[in-house]
Amino acid sequence: MSNPSFRPLIVFSIPVLILLILAFPPVWTTMTGDVIKIKTAPVDPTDLFRGSYVALKYEIESVKPSQVDDSIKTEFNTRNMGDYKKVYVRLKQNADGLYAVDYVTKEKPGEGVYLKGELEVPYDLQNAKTIQIRYGLDNYFASEEKAKEMEKEALANPSVAVVKVRNGHVVLTDIIID
Repeated sequence: MSNPSFRPLIVFSIPVLILLILAFPPVWTTMTGDVIKIKTAPVDPTDLFRGSYVALKYEIESVKPSQVDDSIKTEFNTRNMGDYKKVYVRLKQNADGLYAVDYVTKEKPGEGVYLKGELEVPYDLQNAKTIQIRYGLDNYFASEEKAKEMEKEALANPSVAVVKVRNGHVVLTDIIID
């Protein structure tokens, strides 16, 4: 490595390598993941500052305290309220073909469909009716025409998100509005 002509090659290849490593999980999930459908909550209109996208909220983002594993609840006392904790959310398919939360655990499930998420430690655990979990599926980008159409239809009709899941990684692929 005493040859100075290799140094620029090494310096410029490191950022490219980092970008490839960061892009690999979403690309691999899109190529090989299982397709599931998740019911969304009401859809927000597009934002002029951020372009043509639709902000989404999912029913699986709000879980009941009874669905959270006891090992996670015991950590609530030692963590600052409002902090986020990495969790795995096991999903189960309902009779209508949509997926809903089965349970939340800090251990990676050995089988079945599950998502990685960040659980928000509630401020008032004793009186909490729901606990919030983030999955990173907040925005769906679409063309300007499609985003406007979705905005109109979604305010009147329920929508379903089509996502690909593999080993807890999730990629939003489509929105279906009934």
